Amino acid sequence: MPAIRRRLILALVSVILTLLLHIPVWAQAPSPVANPSTQQPLIIPNLSNPLVSDWIWLDGRRLFKITATKGNLAERIQAVQDSLETSKRKYLRSDSADPKVDIRISNNLPVIYVDDQHLMTITSLDAELRGLDVTTLDDQIKSILETALRRARTERQPQFLRQQGILTAAVIGCAVLLNRLVHFWQRRLRRPAKAVAAPKTDGSLELPPVQFWVGFLGVLRQVLSILQISIGIICLLICLDRFPYTRPINIWLLKSLPIPLTLTGVGLVTYLLIRLSWALVNRFALALTVTPFLSPMASRRMLLRISTIANVIKGIAVPIWISLGIIVALILLKVDVGPLLAGVGLVGVALSLASQSIIKDALNGFLVIVEDQFGVGDVITVDRYTGVVETLNLRMTQIRNAEGQLITIPNSEIRIVANLSSEWSRVDLNIPIPYHTDIDQMLDLIQSTAQAMADEPDWQKQILEPPQLMGVDDFDHRGPVVKVWIKTQPLQQWAVSRELRRRLKLAFDEANISIPVPQQQLWLYRSHP
Repeated sequence: MPAIRRRLILALVSVILTLLLHIPVWAQAPSPVANPSTQQPLIIPNLSNPLVSDWIWLDGRRLFKITATKGNLAERIQAVQDSLETSKRKYLRSDSADPKVDIRISNNLPVIYVDDQHLMTITSLDAELRGLDVTTLDDQIKSILETALRRARTERQPQFLRQQGILTAAVIGCAVLLNRLVHFWQRRLRRPAKAVAAPKTDGSLELPPVQFWVGFLGVLRQVLSILQISIGIICLLICLDRFPYTRPINIWLLKSLPIPLTLTGVGLVTYLLIRLSWALVNRFALALTVTPFLSPMASRRMLLRISTIANVIKGIAVPIWISLGIIVALILLKVDVGPLLAGVGLVGVALSLASQSIIKDALNGFLVIVEDQFGVGDVITVDRYTGVVETLNLRMTQIRNAEGQLITIPNSEIRIVANLSSEWSRVDLNIPIPYHTDIDQMLDLIQSTAQAMADEPDWQKQILEPPQLMGVDDFDHRGPVVKVWIKTQPLQQWAVSRELRRRLKLAFDEANISIPVPQQQLWLYRSHP
């Protein structure tokens, strides 16, 4: 039974699609009339010069459509429009209350005259467009012309113009009021944005939590700005449509700017979708990082990893939305995107074969992110370069070294990487002591100095475990070398080691012990005669 149901549904969908695909054809074909004797013979147009139709306008309002071949339609439209304008001016200058619209027969076809001014000849193609016979169509066009000319005279009367002026002033007032309300809303939205937009860092390269509301409020403010511009444009169009003298300008704007308006609208929607997707990614990233079940180190590592993945997703979302925006714009402009997409696919295959290094970069970048080898904010060493990771995506990694240089490394070149800030760090300090001092006394002094530093409240948060005195690690030309290990928070090993060196120098000075320096001895021999 499920298989039969699926087949029935597929058959029904196929029938509906077939009907939808044939609707435009039915709209162009002449429909049968009640009296077969009045049917016009079916005319098959030349495929090289197909039939097209367009509207006749008066004072910015559509009246009726006329049909002609593609090469002759513009000329016929222009002739009818010129004759109609001449007849309108003649009628407006006359004292007659009703326009004089006559229908005369010439060559078995009805010809329309307005105040004895030839307007147009109704052809069989015009009748087929409306699905009517010629006799019925000429009566309809005559009625439309009489109504349009009477309206043209009425709309030029002082009383009507005053009413439209009042309505125009009301529309402008409503538009100004709406713009003020939107502006007030924008000002209200800026206040919380300033409070949450300031990053909170402690100087340890700890990334601040991703704020969802910052991105969302930014998108909302931009939507409100677009709304203000839209209110102004709509107000202008409504005001131009109120008067017969300005209504043709309104129609000209709507007819001459479809492509720029379409491209602008698609561009704005694409931009807003990009910003909205960024805000949603930030929201999910923030939800994943705020959890009470992780330790501080694991929570920090999770924050770095999720921030890195969020940046990568936002970087991927941009080309996806832009590609979809381009496709939608082409569809709205009635461009056949099928061959274009096929060509783009072939170009993509060719580029993938020619750009294998880019594919390697993307694969290696994906593995770096999935395996959490490092993230944005980590300090890493790749080859001979060491620095803080500022940018990480599927294509490349950018690090900034201690000199402020931004180093870009393709992900395919990252084979061995040292992460200096993953979960925890360590101070590895080698301290030389003089040969002539008491070794045990020096070890106790170093151990007590390091332990005293670890017990202080200011350093307890940075030092994770008690200092480990490893003992005498080596002998060199300065003296015995004592090694000390201290486990610290990520990226805090350098601050801890600098402070410990300072304290050891003060402790050595207090104990009258000089730090050994390289020395040279000069041996003199006296030669005997």
